[in-house]
Amino acid sequence: MSWVATIFGLAAALKGLRREGWVRRGVREPESVADHSYSLALLSMLLAAERGLDPFKTAAIAIVHDLAEAVTGDIPPSEKRSNMDYVEAEKEAMKRIAEKVPSGVGALILQLYNEYAFQSSEEARLVKQLDKLEMALQAIAYEREGRAAKGLAEEFTRSALQEIRDPGLRSLLRGEAELC
Repeated sequence: MSWVATIFGLAAALKGLRREGWVRRGVREPESVADHSYSLALLSMLLAAERGLDPFKTAAIAIVHDLAEAVTGDIPPSEKRSNMDYVEAEKEAMKRIAEKVPSGVGALILQLYNEYAFQSSEEARLVKQLDKLEMALQAIAYEREGRAAKGLAEEFTRSALQEIRDPGLRSLLRGEAELC
């Protein structure tokens, strides 16, 4: 199998992998990890451009940030933080993915993943905060669409606001949550 087919297979796995947090909360027809990554990449690219950051690097970080889940599966962020076995499994999965592609491609994947994991650039820090914003906006959308129980938007907005430090993003989220 070519490395391109290998990467396609990982992307296809993410398209079929439903976000576990939504599944556990009974959301009807929840998004996939790939859906989330696409939405995050688009938001990241455009907000980075608005802020004078590298939009393409930011989008690339967003695309790669959950790639390991094609191997490890998805668990909610709160469980990732408290589960060192999962954190190590995710790192190992990224190393294995990088080994299946040409060395330059693998180095790029690991560089983007590590930048996100270690929050070592402005772009990575923006993606991290937008990851939380995207999650809360998705909860708001699910509740508005009647695909989730009342209270989901409030729960996820509260959770996101604990993580988002950027005043503009906090204000944006509060405004959207008030419309719910």
